[in-house]
Amino acid sequence: MDRQTAIRSTPLRDLLPVRSLNDLDWFVKESEIITGNPGREFVVAGSDQPTFRIHLDHVGYQIARVDRGEQAAAPVCATAPELVHHALGDALARGQLFTTALQ
Repeated sequence: MDRQTAIRSTPLRDLLPVRSLNDLDWFVKESEIITGNPGREFVVAGSDQPTFRIHLDHVGYQIARVDRGEQAAAPVCATAPELVHHALGDALARGQLFTTALQ
C-alpha cells in the first residue's frame, strides 16, 4: 500500500508550480537552507500523483520516488540533460510539477 505524503494531500491550488530547471534548483536549495534537511518533495499532477524527493549533489539530481513505501526503488542520479528522460523531466516540460510552500 502506498504511503500517503503531506504533499499528495495538499490541494493542487495550494501548490507552487515548478516551471523550469532554475525553479527546480531554487526550490531544492531553498528547502535545504531553511530546513537543514537534504532535498525537497515534489508531486506530479495527474491521476496517481507520483511524489519524488529531489536532492542536489555534485553529480546532479538524486531522485527518489517516495510514495511507494517499501516498494520504492533506489534513488536515481541524473544530470540536467538526462532529466528529460525521467518522468520528472516530462512533468516539468508539461507544467505538471509542483511543490509545497515552506512555512
